[in-house]
Amino acid sequence: MKIKILTFAITGMILLAGLSAAAQENKKAAEARRDLKEAKIDSAEDFHKFKKEAESKIKENQAKIAELKAKKSNDSKEIKKKYDKKVLALEKKNNELKTKIKKADDTKTNMWTSFKREFNNEMDKLGDAFKDMNADHSK
Repeated sequence: MKIKILTFAITGMILLAGLSAAAQENKKAAEARRDLKEAKIDSAEDFHKFKKEAESKIKENQAKIAELKAKKSNDSKEIKKKYDKKVLALEKKNNELKTKIKKADDTKTNMWTSFKREFNNEMDKLGDAFKDMNADHSK
């Protein structure tokens, strides 16, 4: 009789320990799901903020391109031709970035980080090209 009671008590303890562990895992899983949902919302808001900033930079670039086009110089025709070619290249790159950011809504959530990194890299290169144009033209 004592063995049956002892076996029953041990089995009950093991069962309670197992249920307790399972309940803790369920709590952790629920917390993880909630955290993931919050992270997705935060990243979506972050991406929309990034997109608005990018569109603003593109508009600034369009204004800079208009200024570069408006500049007249007394250089030779060959230098003017090279200058116009560079300005057109800048305009083309800016338009590509404009198209890319407009299509960004189709980017999957898990790809946003790499999209933003690539986009910012391209935007920085374009900014450097503007600086080079201003430096070259001011000489």
